[in-house]
Amino acid sequence: MNFSDPAWRRAPLRTSLRVATSLARRSLPGMSRVRVRYDGDRSLISADLLTPLGLQLYRYGHHDPDIDLIARLLSPGDIFVDGGANVGLFTLVAARRVGATGRVIAFEPGRTVRTRLLENIALNRFTQVDVMPFALSSAPGEASFTEFEIAGAGMSHLAPVAGESGRVETVALTTLDAMVNASDRKRLVLVKLDLEGAEHAALLGAATLLDESHPDLLIEIEASHLARMGSSPQAVAMLLRQYGYKFFRLAPDGDALRLSPVDDIMAPAAAPNVFATVDPERARRRGVLVR
Repeated sequence: MNFSDPAWRRAPLRTSLRVATSLARRSLPGMSRVRVRYDGDRSLISADLLTPLGLQLYRYGHHDPDIDLIARLLSPGDIFVDGGANVGLFTLVAARRVGATGRVIAFEPGRTVRTRLLENIALNRFTQVDVMPFALSSAPGEASFTEFEIAGAGMSHLAPVAGESGRVETVALTTLDAMVNASDRKRLVLVKLDLEGAEHAALLGAATLLDESHPDLLIEIEASHLARMGSSPQAVAMLLRQYGYKFFRLAPDGDALRLSPVDDIMAPAAAPNVFATVDPERARRRGVLVR
């Protein structure tokens, strides 16, 4: 139990009940999956109480400034790309913000977690989400992919290593340039990449998008993950600077969100994600502090 979670202070009785109920449901066959309200009650998500994420969602709710930023930056009619969508934490929030006139393109090569993603989309009756069973890379093709069980699905990755516990399968590779057509590029506002090391490869496969659309980017930067794919944070930074991108770290600032500029994306930080943009004023116009 996470007694440091703010839910204990906001609603101690409700939180205590949720914790007790979750313990009971986990012990009963077929009772570990439960629908919970998500995104400020704007949508529903299926929580698997046998996973850390499911327990968090059910017991305390989910609080993530990166997701808050996504919600702040998107508007009806926009297009959002979710690279490494997992069960849909970002996808569901984005789908609600872009609405029926917008589009979410969610990439998830892992079969098990992709099934959960599709269930969550259907649960909310979203028709504006396209789920792509591909791994993003620098060129089309195929590659080996290590898929972990649902509790560790967020660690599934390309470039399998001997001795890992996950299941290795072959997945199709594609590029962002190939999957976002010319008519959609004008409405592409934001791309999130959490690819366990394949972020640089995905950006190499997005040269046209980066040059023409200049979408804002939310990218996980983990040196060890990038290294197993033959890349580095420095390579990511060098590539994006060629297109005019600047880098920021996100942090809560009271009830607001603050983006602080960084020159070195390898500088110590509380979270691995980096926000990259060619136009910081776009975020400022949406009420995000930029300083």
